[in-house]
Amino acid sequence: MLALSIAAVDYPARADIRRLIGETQWLSLPAAVRARFAEHAVSAEYHGTFEEVRASFAGKLLATCCRLIGTPVAPFTGTNIPATVNVFATADGGTAWQRIYRFAGRKPCVVESVKRLSRERTLVEALPAGMRMALDVYARDGILHFVSTGYYFELGGLRVRLPQWLPPGITHVQHIDLGDGTFRFTMSVRHRWLGEVFHQTGRFADVELPHAGRAERCALQQHAG
Repeated sequence: MLALSIAAVDYPARADIRRLIGETQWLSLPAAVRARFAEHAVSAEYHGTFEEVRASFAGKLLATCCRLIGTPVAPFTGTNIPATVNVFATADGGTAWQRIYRFAGRKPCVVESVKRLSRERTLVEALPAGMRMALDVYARDGILHFVSTGYYFELGGLRVRLPQWLPPGITHVQHIDLGDGTFRFTMSVRHRWLGEVFHQTGRFADVELPHAGRAERCALQQHAG
């Protein structure tokens, strides 16, 4: 059943991955990964291709329903999909990760979420309509992992926790450095009864932005947020 609690709003400070995983795990990551997730790295752009974006029937149904509250997951599937990932600071202390998918024959599909700290100062992914995905973050074998530990809605001071048996299931994101300024983003979502609900993987490259252009773009995106 749904669990209700009274909670303060998210903690207004940027999530520091280094602090969350600890110095030993942080230093085990490749330098390029540390640079992408450093506390000061609040404006970046990555270009690449999702070799595969797939979803089960349940996943497609869920993604379609979620379009009513925003677009927390890509509602279409396909292969070799050009994409851009934008990272920027939000005005309220979060770090937005915006994925733009360019499915053939469709308008660009924008999926955006914001990594921030919860009131307990743990990592959460803020999704549309006040939905939150609590995350465990850790480094293993040079890969940075984000694994969901639960979902809830946070509306004002009210927190509504969703039962573990509800879809979508456990989300697991991996950031895998490939060298030469490139990395692999892989996301899988598995439900205890429905099996794999979503899976997508793609290769992306760092795009160097001029310092002045980077600052201007960040300011514009903060204003838009």
